[in-house]
Amino acid sequence: MEYEILGLDLLPIYIIFIPIVSSLILYLIHSRHAILVSVSCQMLLSAACTFYFYRIFNMDMHIVSIGGWARFAGVTLRNDHLSMSFAVMSVIIWWCVIVFAFYEKYSSNYLFFILFLEGTFMGLLMSNDLFNLFVFIEIVTIISTMLITFKKDGAALKAGFYYLIFNNAGMLFYLVAFIIIYSVCGTLNLQLIKTSIGPFKDNFSVRMAYVMITAAFGVKSAFFPVYTWLPKAHSAAPSAISALLSGLLVKSGLYEFIRLNEVFHYSSMDMPLAVLGSLTAFLGVLFALCQNDIKLILAFSTVSQIGIMFMGIGPFKGFLYSGGLLHLMNHSLLKSLLFLGAGIIISEYKNKNVMQIRGVFARLPMTSIFMIIGMLSITGMPYLNGYVGKSIVAYSLKKTPWELIVLQLVNIGTAASFIKLSQIFFINVKGVSMRRKKRITENVPLLILSIGCIVTAAFYIEMANLLVEVPVPDIIIISPRKIGEYVLTMFAGFALYKLVLKHDPVWVKNIRHFDVSFANACMFLVGFVVVMSAVIIQ
Repeated sequence: MEYEILGLDLLPIYIIFIPIVSSLILYLIHSRHAILVSVSCQMLLSAACTFYFYRIFNMDMHIVSIGGWARFAGVTLRNDHLSMSFAVMSVIIWWCVIVFAFYEKYSSNYLFFILFLEGTFMGLLMSNDLFNLFVFIEIVTIISTMLITFKKDGAALKAGFYYLIFNNAGMLFYLVAFIIIYSVCGTLNLQLIKTSIGPFKDNFSVRMAYVMITAAFGVKSAFFPVYTWLPKAHSAAPSAISALLSGLLVKSGLYEFIRLNEVFHYSSMDMPLAVLGSLTAFLGVLFALCQNDIKLILAFSTVSQIGIMFMGIGPFKGFLYSGGLLHLMNHSLLKSLLFLGAGIIISEYKNKNVMQIRGVFARLPMTSIFMIIGMLSITGMPYLNGYVGKSIVAYSLKKTPWELIVLQLVNIGTAASFIKLSQIFFINVKGVSMRRKKRITENVPLLILSIGCIVTAAFYIEMANLLVEVPVPDIIIISPRKIGEYVLTMFAGFALYKLVLKHDPVWVKNIRHFDVSFANACMFLVGFVVVMSAVIIQ
């Protein structure tokens, strides 16, 4: 059921424009009062999101028509439990990124882009028509490019332009798709498309539109084989931007894929999408295993976890969907935690190579504790939120053994890659310098995110039922069997690291140095569309 309440109509607009207007104020005053403007913005936005979510909590949906236009012709904003849960999660992570930015002593121009990006990302979450969604996605892409290239060195500029051009190549398919849908339905409004697409759903042009939109969102979320921009961007971007990219921005493609499937879903695509998710998960962890750069290990791990999410979300049904969605939201917290922690370590050691960094625990004890919480969470330890979504997905894959095997292999690979990363905490035979005094603010974002990893695991049923409104199976998180399974997975990961990765064989080096040019990446994108088209036409 849909609701329109005059008293609430301005709140979604405020949520979008509070950070945008704050960013413009920050740009005009430059470095003066940057902290005051940023914190005031986040406080206002937090209050607006909380109050709005409270007001629409008992509603199925709240739709706002902008400018008094009819829905089929005008811009509309749509909010429900899913969009507002993402919005609240976004505010939390942006709080952490802004606090971290003060620790890194970035300029007011940097905070201008951060706040402007927050407002446009909120607009992306609330968009209810295909054109408005396109506009917000493009703005998010452009601002993200500015932030990736913020260091202005050669690697940052190369990675930023690769990200910009390749994402725009993906959006070309999106443009063609919504032209097709508009010609069929006469509207770009997602709710109206949902009611009118039925008789045309099996048309060749509509099926092709579905494939092209999936490809565009696949680029945004770094599906196989169009993931190539993500490790380049993460490696070059400031750590706070990596936290946003991995924690939230790559999830925007999955979020919009969910919205697309709410409009029209093809059951014939369930198996191809499951294969796509499995390949993304497996190849992502394979590349993560072979890296020595901290940020590249985390970046390829994100690709792998996106694959697990897609194994759940792709078929769009039952507990499998619930597990994928919960893992999506939980991963936002834990991966933001890991990238911010990695940023502190890189800043302290002026090095990103895990083979050369040692003694982090002695030098940065609090940062190390929070990092270890994030690492244990992503490897699926019970009591932490990374376990929840993976376990629900595994529970739902009992009837498809091959996917369950892939998931277990990915879990072992994830354990091995983070065991490899964990060696940075130990002291080598030469010793390290003593711990040094740092400002307390550096670990505040990590503390918040660590608490989030614990709380969202403890209250996962409430999170599923009340916030995102999806059913979850009755899984007992704390049980000897589950702990035993986790210990075995970690042991297998340790064996993989000790017997293979530690010796750095030639094939590992070859994978580490494997690179995909922009031209080849575009060929992968076209090939992806061709293969998916052949599947859906059958």
